[in-house]
Amino acid sequence: MVRYLIEPDPGLALRDVNSPTGSRILREGIHLMDELGLEAFTFKKLAERIGSTEVTVYNYFANKQRLLQYYYQVYWLWLAVHCEQEGRLLKDPYERLCGDIRALCGIWSTDHRAGQFDPQLLRKLVVNEGAKSFLHKNVDSDNELKLFKPYKDLCAHIAAEVKACAPRLRTARSFATTLVEMSHSLEFAMEHLPALTELSAKHDRKQLAAYLIDLTDRFVHER
Repeated sequence: MVRYLIEPDPGLALRDVNSPTGSRILREGIHLMDELGLEAFTFKKLAERIGSTEVTVYNYFANKQRLLQYYYQVYWLWLAVHCEQEGRLLKDPYERLCGDIRALCGIWSTDHRAGQFDPQLLRKLVVNEGAKSFLHKNVDSDNELKLFKPYKDLCAHIAAEVKACAPRLRTARSFATTLVEMSHSLEFAMEHLPALTELSAKHDRKQLAAYLIDLTDRFVHER
């Protein structure tokens, strides 16, 4: 089993989440948030799930927004490490970029772990709820706290690979962000808003990756 060491911003939690109680909160919290969605998810319900008190959960996280942002960071940190590790032996930047796109689309071995989390569950949560970690009134102050740095770092990694494929390209960062966003937003559309994409017919991540690779191929080689 491949397990990468992932260390989210310690400021997201109020206490050490590596404690037995903290680990239980994280482990059960992601399942409950996935089941209910962020709006219906509460610390009271989480406390009932783990057989503890609501106050105990609040001792670890200030609010459910911070808990969601914790999972959000874990996912992007893991994905960045995965892309770097998988591409380290590939000399051709285009091959590395294609590998990164497949990873962005959730195509990876089932034996990978992101700390104590299943990356596929993290991805599902990010696809369905992740935008709520920054689509709120306090996004600017959260950005000042660098809570979105793991996401930005992954986009920067993808942009560097795009730039390596097309050195004269002026919009590498924009295209990289587009790839990261589309690899997740299109999966959401495939599942929940099928009329938005022809990819909905098969719900196939490999087909999604092939579409984005074809888009990338035309973008970087026609410039």
